[in-house]
Amino acid sequence: MKLREYINRLDPDALNAYAARCRIAVSYLRLHVKYATKDPSVSLIKSLARESESSVSLAEVLEHFGITEAASENKAA
Repeated sequence: MKLREYINRLDPDALNAYAARCRIAVSYLRLHVKYATKDPSVSLIKSLARESESSVSLAEVLEHFGITEAASENKAA
């Protein structure tokens, strides 16, 4: 599942819990993570995948932020 889809599916309580497990503010999750407006730290990338409880893979988080080769090639095209 794509990270943005996962975030969109969370109800407000689940969104708060996910942000807390990732050790970030809900506002940061809604703006900077959901829309990939800032480069995340390695620990945040790992947390986003791990704390999604297997809903989002590490590869999908990397792709969301444009860190994979495939994502880089798609942006260049």
